[in-house]
Amino acid sequence: MKFSFEYLWKCLLSGVVYIPVTLRLALIPLFIALFLGTLIALARIFKVPVVEKVFKGFVAVYSGIPLMITLLIFHLIYLSCFKPGKNGTMMLAYFTFTLSRTILVSESVRGAFLSIPKGQYEAAFSCGFSTFQTLRKIIIPQVIPVALPNLTNNTLGAIKNTSIVLVLGLVDVLNGSTIPCADTYSYVAAAIIYWAINAVVEFFLVRLEKHFSKKR
Repeated sequence: MKFSFEYLWKCLLSGVVYIPVTLRLALIPLFIALFLGTLIALARIFKVPVVEKVFKGFVAVYSGIPLMITLLIFHLIYLSCFKPGKNGTMMLAYFTFTLSRTILVSESVRGAFLSIPKGQYEAAFSCGFSTFQTLRKIIIPQVIPVALPNLTNNTLGAIKNTSIVLVLGLVDVLNGSTIPCADTYSYVAAAIIYWAINAVVEFFLVRLEKHFSKKR
């Protein structure tokens, strides 16, 4: 097959238009997951009665199912219970990605918390700090630089995983790149765009890691 820069360029331009869609699908669930995942991690670390068992079981079950399969399962449930629509399908994608990211973030955050020696908690309590004060002033500032590398990987993975919305008929970078021509050029164009997005995101997140590492 003869290389055509013209076709590749058309596919690139078509895919670039949908970068905002891909970023929303990746980052909105991730921001929600940061909050929910941290709550799950804290509930498991401090062994909150009943809740800790529920979250432990949820993480164990859900983390063992591929994201594509969960997306298809929720899509079938959605089609069975609701009238299909573009907004509904988009909300379904947000919901599925949020659950997946929440599991990954909770494990990353839990691992970061467990890396802090218990003596730090005991020293804080002996000084009269409450649990909340201990977390806010002593533990969390140390947890952030430990958790950031894994969270960086989660962010990059979240951006790449948005391509599976192809099965729902949603148009993101991958689908957008195939509009001019659904052949090799479109997939190469999509690969270039995903790489460029992740390169920019990784650039800023790595610097954020270094910033918090200095503070630690």
